[in-house]
Amino acid sequence: MAECVVVKFSSDSVRVGTDDLSNNVCDEGHSQVAGSVFGLYHIICLLISITTFILDIGFDSWLAYIYYCQGQGSYFALTVTFLIFPALITTAFSLRWYIIDGDEPTLSKPPLWKWVLRIIMLLLQLAPILRYCDALACGVHSITAGKAGNKLRQQKMYRKMLDEDSDAALLRLFHCFLHAAPQAILQLMILIFHQSHASSVQAIQARAVICSLVSVAWSLTSYHRSVRNARDDKEKLEWQGAVMQFCWHLMSTVSRVLALSLLASLFPAWMGTVCLCHWCVMSAWLAVGHQHTAVCATRCEELLFSLVLGLAYILAFIAPRDGPTRYSYLAYYLVFFMENTGALVVWCVASSSAQNPVLYYGAVVAQVVAFLLALTFMLLYYRYFHPSGTSTTLSKSISITDPNMDLGKPGFYRYRWIGPHLLDVC
Repeated sequence: MAECVVVKFSSDSVRVGTDDLSNNVCDEGHSQVAGSVFGLYHIICLLISITTFILDIGFDSWLAYIYYCQGQGSYFALTVTFLIFPALITTAFSLRWYIIDGDEPTLSKPPLWKWVLRIIMLLLQLAPILRYCDALACGVHSITAGKAGNKLRQQKMYRKMLDEDSDAALLRLFHCFLHAAPQAILQLMILIFHQSHASSVQAIQARAVICSLVSVAWSLTSYHRSVRNARDDKEKLEWQGAVMQFCWHLMSTVSRVLALSLLASLFPAWMGTVCLCHWCVMSAWLAVGHQHTAVCATRCEELLFSLVLGLAYILAFIAPRDGPTRYSYLAYYLVFFMENTGALVVWCVASSSAQNPVLYYGAVVAQVVAFLLALTFMLLYYRYFHPSGTSTTLSKSISITDPNMDLGKPGFYRYRWIGPHLLDVC
């Protein structure tokens, strides 16, 4: 890319020229990424992202077909809704970003065959897959240029790979909050509701739930990894930290999804009410707390941003700004624990252990243990595996909440609309 664009909620944008960044490719004092290369770690992460996406969509589509064949109209409609709607949203975002890039006069125009491929992939609702493949292609070009001794092209292609990886990670994050999380709750609710009637469908439902849980945890991990890679003022997330963060998000997601699914299996309306109240409370906390970010130019935009982020808080916590987050995590997980415990207590009181003691006691133990494991992995991550653990001076030198921060320096790549790309990174 010849130019990087930081897109805010408003119509204003700040442009950072890639050509200017390339001039500093040999200056280690100006760019950490100059010494970075596309390697096995990047390839494995991209392949995991592609695999989890395909498996997640595949199992849910399979279940939708089964529900249709069995005449279970309500299950079919809900499953298809959570398949199509998120796909349309991510496709619209991806297409908008392609158009923005195409309108930039300083960016090289993609050939016709590439536009045809993009349209085909977008029509197939596979927007993240295309971005992941583009990232892999750019990484391969970076390796080829490095072997040929062309360091300038190597770093340009590496930066382009980071752009595509960041776009794909953000699209996948949107998709998981809109698709994987609701599908996990829905399919687990159906599985629990029909647990007394054994069938071959239950094995597929269980696999679909596992794939959705893994997708959510990996999307959060991949997102934080890609954002750190795209910022030179942040230490990079190594594989040990990625593994620990994945375990943290996985256990947290398991605890949350299990609690909501148990409640929904008996009282669907109550579950919806809990999620609605959680959304309102979290959005109000963000709005009243004035969690300013660099992407919000007006108070109205801050309110909109609070609503969007509050919806994500139903499942996971994403810090809205740079800086200390320990008290924010404490408040969030306190509410998280009380809601999960309340849902579990209601389900235990309303159901009977005599009907299925394995499910009754197993669900209680699994929900509590998963939450405790999530806290344990989180504490271990911040104590031993956090990237800034060995270098905190640089990471604290720039705050994304500062509207006057200098984005014209090397190390800030193309950031997309909407907030998370300029949010705090774990």
